[in-house]
Amino acid sequence: MKISAHIKLYSLAFLLLISNIATASSTRYQTPFEQAEWGFSGNRFICQIEHKVNGFGEFKLLAQPGLPLSLQLDADWLSFEQTTSLVKVVSPSWSKNDNFSAGATHLKWHGRTASSDDTTNQFLEALEQGLAWQALVQTYDGISYKVETSPINTQAIANKFKRCRQALLPKPFSYVRRVDIQFESGTSKLIAAHEVDLDAIAQYVQADSSVKEILVDAHTDASGEHLANLVLSKERADEVASRLVELGIQEQKIQVRHHGSRAPRVSNHSPEGRKLNRRVTIRLIKPHTKTADSSPTGVNHASL
Repeated sequence: MKISAHIKLYSLAFLLLISNIATASSTRYQTPFEQAEWGFSGNRFICQIEHKVNGFGEFKLLAQPGLPLSLQLDADWLSFEQTTSLVKVVSPSWSKNDNFSAGATHLKWHGRTASSDDTTNQFLEALEQGLAWQALVQTYDGISYKVETSPINTQAIANKFKRCRQALLPKPFSYVRRVDIQFESGTSKLIAAHEVDLDAIAQYVQADSSVKEILVDAHTDASGEHLANLVLSKERADEVASRLVELGIQEQKIQVRHHGSRAPRVSNHSPEGRKLNRRVTIRLIKPHTKTADSSPTGVNHASL
């Protein structure tokens, strides 16, 4: 037992020694402070900070509507798949405090780009505090690289990024391109939850000129008479379209159709199914998104 314990201790010590040697022998990439630059670009769709690391690639911090912050490392000449690299917040290299760390996450590689959206807010805070980002990249054959930012004049960049982030659209196109608004039985009244989605749709359309058409298709469940359902679906379609116009969307962009109970999403044989079928579907159409599915058969009344 004693011999086995000694062997384990020696093995652990050996592994620690090898690890320390590997860390000490890592190739370091960092742009000289006198050459370091931080770039910022932004609009209502994306906010981005970029920092070039000479000889290796570029760090990026990105914010997009409805998504967590994303930290990204682009390599100029390395490519990986199904592997990760540790990235952490550290003291700037001139401080000589190698043991300091104010947070970390793992970047997942896809080709020449590694990214993470997990616990990345701390990297924005690091810029405000004049701290650095450091990625530890290890190749398949055991070669290690230490990639570090040069935190020069980062507070101003961080403030620009935060202001841009506050002005982002509420939701991305992937969300607003198709939204289903569900109604209570027998009513066309809009509620607070509907208003949130309609406002997000209106803001997106006003910001993106490539949206050429908005399709509003209204439906009911199979309860009640056919004609009554057709009238109710028209009331729902008109209510949604009118609200979108009130929120600033041009009336001529909106195509309104009502279908009654003729196009259920699911079976009407259960309360859950009927709830899903009582809906107005709003779709944003760009030139490259319109398909045959964008034009279901229904009563068309484009004029409000």
